[in-house]
Amino acid sequence: MISRTPTTAVTKKKIKRRQSIWQRIIVVLIKLIISPLVLLADCFRRKGSLDNSWLYAFFLFTTVVMSLTGMGIIINDIPLFKTLRMISTQIDSREILSGDLQPIIKIINKYALQYNVDPNLVYAIVKSESNFQPMVISRAGARGLMQLMPEVWREYNDKSLCKGNHQDRRVCTQGDCIFDPETNIRTGVNYFRDLLNKYEGRVDLALEAYNAGISNVRPGKEPKYRETRFYVKRTITSWQDLRKLTIDQQLKLSIRLQHGLKWLFGITFSCWLILFCWANRKLFKK
Repeated sequence: MISRTPTTAVTKKKIKRRQSIWQRIIVVLIKLIISPLVLLADCFRRKGSLDNSWLYAFFLFTTVVMSLTGMGIIINDIPLFKTLRMISTQIDSREILSGDLQPIIKIINKYALQYNVDPNLVYAIVKSESNFQPMVISRAGARGLMQLMPEVWREYNDKSLCKGNHQDRRVCTQGDCIFDPETNIRTGVNYFRDLLNKYEGRVDLALEAYNAGISNVRPGKEPKYRETRFYVKRTITSWQDLRKLTIDQQLKLSIRLQHGLKWLFGITFSCWLILFCWANRKLFKK
């Protein structure tokens, strides 16, 4: 009969070792947390010296809190900066992101930043044009997520093997086709950026040209076609709703981070006061 005693003994040693590691971790954490109180109590002791391990724990605790405070300040600056940018400008909002909810949104963010167009506006255009269906073809022959006409596709992709007019709803050349989500969005955002430049930042006129064609835009008058009027109104309304939602989210995040930073600053300041009092009594006071 084979004895199982050695195996059992090894298992028990491993268990004890794990318990010992966890006990040490717990002891270190407790020591870190209460180290400010221990140092504060030592300020009022006239005799005796404090164990150096408590001083080390206190400095480590203070360093961690200060690091968290600094990281919090940096992180808080990001949404605050984005919010202020969005509030202060109508078009030039390259720093504003709608959020990476799905791969298509990631592509929108990427090229909106590249071509300096509000990602929320691009999102609204894609929603109005194709409702996020990459293989859709309109009655007029527009294709893909941003409903590009074959002529526009060829103008912005003159070296592409895809001519932008094939009827089969598939990607003919991976990464280089009018139906490919990334190249479709890249071309559409580039084209829309040019329209914004042409109409001096007028989003309504750029949308009108994008939907009805440049030759049908009549500045100072309503869009020529009824469908275009509804399209411009629907897209701008969707864009404004998205901007409001983004502002609300960014402000809420900033407020939460501000509260957290106040607490961290209070803790850090208290720790340095304790250190000053302790050093004053133990090191400098005669």
